[in-house]
Amino acid sequence: MYKIFSVIISINFLLLAGCTTNAPVTTNKVGTVTKEQVVTVKQGTVTGVKDVAIQGKTSAAGRTVGSVTGSILGSTVPYAGSIIGSLIGGAVGGEAEKAASKKAGLEITLQLEGGDKVVVTQLAETKFKTGDKVKLIMQNNVARVAHLQDNS
Repeated sequence: MYKIFSVIISINFLLLAGCTTNAPVTTNKVGTVTKEQVVTVKQGTVTGVKDVAIQGKTSAAGRTVGSVTGSILGSTVPYAGSIIGSLIGGAVGGEAEKAASKKAGLEITLQLEGGDKVVVTQLAETKFKTGDKVKLIMQNNVARVAHLQDNS
């Protein structure tokens, strides 16, 4: 039984290692602006903050690993055990990957100086509270909120 368990774990690690991303790497550094891009900055006040969960990107890795594991474990059951194990394992693996990719976020409501009211959802990397003076930074249909720095 121990050998079968070791083989299953080894196969899972090999499958997960094969699911790495080939996303392009940028040479831009955090806080820099590339030429020919327009960045709009507006000032405003936080009128509301709400905690939210932000769903990250998922792939088929969780479903695949779950399906293979379920199939192997289900093969010990006669008749359709491998097929049923594969289906159940795939569903459980997909849900586990979804849950693992969630991140804490904030839904921040702003009253801009021009009178507009906007809502921005972003990762909860900085804390905000009602009444905070902030700046709204917008570039390429992406917006983020940052605290105003007091330089006095």
